Amino acid sequence: MLEWGDPSLATPTRPTLLMQHGWMDVAASFQFIVDALPTERHVLAFDWRGFGLSDPTPGDTYWLPDYVGDLDAAFDALQLAQHPIDLLGHSMGANVVMIYAGLRPERIRRLVNLEGFGMR
Repeated sequence: MLEWGDPSLATPTRPTLLMQHGWMDVAASFQFIVDALPTERHVLAFDWRGFGLSDPTPGDTYWLPDYVGDLDAAFDALQLAQHPIDLLGHSMGANVVMIYAGLRPERIRRLVNLEGFGMR
């Protein structure tokens, strides 16, 4: 898990921003975006299972529903469900966050889809 800024910076009008990377990418890839954001922002990013510094899944199988479940577990573990957050996903991560937002709309204030190809 990467974290920029302090959780105390999160407000209802500028909540925590959680960014989720795409296929063959890692959480650290968002550094250039964080560098362009105002310094008064709390930002999080984590590697999906099997990517970056995460542990691989036994059997090396990965399904979008597993990533959706991982995201839901992260919301709970990080106590992000207390207030709606801003959620950004890139590529495969965008598809996951779009599904998640459809399942848990009360947890999302704003949703950003960067190059997600969409689901039928």
